[in-house]
This record gives sequence, C-alpha cells and structure tokens, in this order.
Amino acid sequence: MSVLNVIAIISLSGLFFKQAAGDYPRLFCFALLFKMIMAVSLGLVYLHYYAANDTWLFFKDATILADYARQDFGSYVKFLWSSDFQNQTIEILSMQERSLFLVKIISFFCFISDDNYWITAIYFSLLSFSASWNLFKVIARNFDNAQYAAALTFLFFPSIIFWSSGLVKETLALAGIYFITVLFIKLLKARRIFWWEWAIAAMAFYTAWNLKYYWAALFMAVVTTSILIFFLQKRIRLVSQSILTSWCVIFILLSALVSLSHPNFYLSRFLNVLITNHDEFLKISRPDGIIHYYNLTASWWSIFINSPWALLSGLFRPFVWEASGATSAVASIENLFLLVLVVASSFRKSVKTDNLLLLSAVVYIVLLCIFLALSTPNLGTLSRYRTGFLPFFIFIISYRNPLLDYFSDRVRFLHK
Repeated sequence: MSVLNVIAIISLSGLFFKQAAGDYPRLFCFALLFKMIMAVSLGLVYLHYYAANDTWLFFKDATILADYARQDFGSYVKFLWSSDFQNQTIEILSMQERSLFLVKIISFFCFISDDNYWITAIYFSLLSFSASWNLFKVIARNFDNAQYAAALTFLFFPSIIFWSSGLVKETLALAGIYFITVLFIKLLKARRIFWWEWAIAAMAFYTAWNLKYYWAALFMAVVTTSILIFFLQKRIRLVSQSILTSWCVIFILLSALVSLSHPNFYLSRFLNVLITNHDEFLKISRPDGIIHYYNLTASWWSIFINSPWALLSGLFRPFVWEASGATSAVASIENLFLLVLVVASSFRKSVKTDNLLLLSAVVYIVLLCIFLALSTPNLGTLSRYRTGFLPFFIFIISYRNPLLDYFSDRVRFLHK
C-alpha cells in the first residue's frame, strides 16, 4: 500500500507540475520539496518535542475511523456527513466539532494509505501546496515584480510553511483562505473567473469555517466589504467620493451580521469569551513566555488600551532577548527578520498599489492579530495561530522592498 501511495504522490506531483509550473519549474520543485519536508518535520517535532501532541492525537482518532471504514464503508460515508454521534458505535476521542471535522478528512487519507502518518501528512502538504502555488502565480501575474516577495511569503517563509503543511487545522484552513484570496484578487483585477473556481472557493470557505471560523468570518467580512465597494463606487457617486468612510460603514454592518453566525461572536458574550480564553492560557503558561497586559478586562476600553501592545506582540514577539529554548529562538530570529524588513520597507520607492486590496489586508491583519494576541497570550501558541494573518503581513512589507530586491537580483533559480 505504501508503494502505491508513493507512486500516486509522484504521479500527482508530476501532473500538477505539468499543469501549473509554468515559467517557474525550478521554483515549483524546490517549493514542493520544502513543503513535504516541513510536513514530515512537523510530525517529528510533535513526536519528540511537544507535550501537547495534537497532530498525533488527530491521526490516532482518524485511524479509528479508517478502521471503521474497512469494516462498513457505507456507514463510514454516512458518518462523514452526519454530526449525530449518538447512533455511532465507534469511539472518537476528539469530540470537539472542529477537531472531528479535521479527523474525518484525515481518516480518508488513512484509509487509502493503510494508516501511514507520513504518507497522510504528505497528501496534506500537496493540498496545501496547491493553494500556495495558485496564489503565488496569481500575484506574480497581477503585480509588477512581485514574484520574489510572493515566493518568500507563500512558498518559503519557514514558520508559515511549517504550520501549514502537516496534520493540523492550520494546513487546510490557510489553504482555504488562499483559495478565497485568489478569487478576490481576480475579481478586483477584473480577470476571468471560471465556474470551477467559484466551486473551489465555496469549498475553501466551508473548510476554513469548520476549522478556523474566526479566520474565515473576519476574512469574509473584509473581502465582501471590498467587493461591494468595488462595484458600488462605479455606480454611486457618494461611495466613490468617500471610499474609506463607505468601506468602514459597510464593514461595520457586515460585522454586525457576522456576529450572529457563531455563539462566540455574539456581542453579549464576545469579550467574555476572549477574556476567558486569555485567562485559561495564563494558567498553563510559563510567566516568561506570555504577553502581559495592563489590567485586561472584558470591556471595550480595556481592549482598546491594550490593543497596541497586542498588535506589536503578535507581529514581532518573542524578541531575540526573550528567547528561552530552541523553538523560541527560531521564532525570535524570524521576528528579527520581520523587523529588518519593516525598516527596509520605509526606504522603498513609491509604488502603485490597489487601495482596496491594501486596505483589506491591513484591516484583516490588524484585527486578527490583536484579537488573537489578546485571547492567546502564550507566545509559543500564538506563533502557530498567527499563521492566519502572517502571510499577508509579510507580503506587504516584502513587496518592492529594497533589501529583498537587492538579494533577489542575485538569485538565478526562479526561472528556467
């Protein structure tokens, strides 16, 4: 079975290469290999380093489901589409709804790989890579000289690739966000969109929502606002004259609607949920590995005054002098690199930008970063959770960055 899966993976990779590599065959191969290595690395790190063993627990539950499929495939298929657990005879350990959604997906790959973790992880990396590569190519086509910044961000930035390659929720959730981003860019750039791209985007949103609903909710609120402004500014003069004001008004209205989509978003309990999560993380975290806030309470004023520190911490911490361990040291080096890129970006020449795309990215980055940093003060956990917004931040500070341009001019392997 493993041999057949290896042949299948090589065949799928080769087919994808022929269809999508385009002008970047070497980059495609390097990026795909890096993605697969990171998928295996994540499993090894969780196996030998982390006490909280999420990925292996997901896999263990998935093997139970896969074994159930081998006994009664028809009932297994019904179970995949059902959320009623009472009539099921199988024992599932990850009863949380979002975890079970991921376990169901993993179980299919366990079924075809004969419960091989590493093969299953590589299948996941292929799915994730297809989203990353698709977004890379769309950005390279629609933005002048953006291929280097896009390659760094979506194909090679270590922590992003690491946390979006293996059997964890972030892998498929971020892939979903990427597929929606492709559609968003094409809409605002007035590019042709095929029916199957709409279908993929719909499935991508469904997947992202079920795995990381707070990513998906905020992202769709931002994207939908910008799409509405894009079409309304051509038809309503008031909107075209005050785009920023109109954008904010529509975003607030959409956010109010989004708040009804999940119990944790209800305005009556949103802040309490945030503070409860914050307090729970404090209980299980070391004092030297957390973000300390000033009298954080479930009030909008407290959230407001702590937001700048949450934003700074979410983007750039741990700092180098805060590192206390191997993983923390690696994260701090990455954050130092981000700080260098931010400083270098201040010297870049003015470039023509799409204001709606930039505004959407900035709002999404800032809001998601602040609320994740407030609800997840553990710096180690936050370095994983911030995968939802970090790629967009890195691309903004990398695009036309003179430091990155200096080094990219000396790179020759991107093209044939």
